[in-house]
Amino acid sequence: MQHPHTPLPRRWLARGALALLITAGLVGCGGGGEVYVSGGPPPVDPLNLALTRVGPQSIQVDWSDHPGVANFDVLRDGYRLATVNAISLIDNSVYVNQTYCYQVMGYDPRGNLIAATNAGCITVVP
Repeated sequence: MQHPHTPLPRRWLARGALALLITAGLVGCGGGGEVYVSGGPPPVDPLNLALTRVGPQSIQVDWSDHPGVANFDVLRDGYRLATVNAISLIDNSVYVNQTYCYQVMGYDPRGNLIAATNAGCITVVP
């Protein structure tokens, strides 16, 4: 038996706090049912990405399709450029001597991210 003033090991405190949070959540929701604790979002399927300069100030962004995707967000330099339900987009707002990085994220009809490309970059040279 521990002395009343002996500190508890940290792992016991962490487990107790988690159990308290889960219990409080169940009580606040009316209790009962099953509790699922997830380690994070489900894995995302990979998509292929291709970048092609198609004009003096235009880059074509192409990516592979995915059967469960309802729409795609096309990101340029981390910001949403467009939301489309196609597998290609032409960006007509690029400038010479600049580098642009694109990534495409695919979402199912409920808005869940289910597929994505890695980021790909292209430099517009004169």
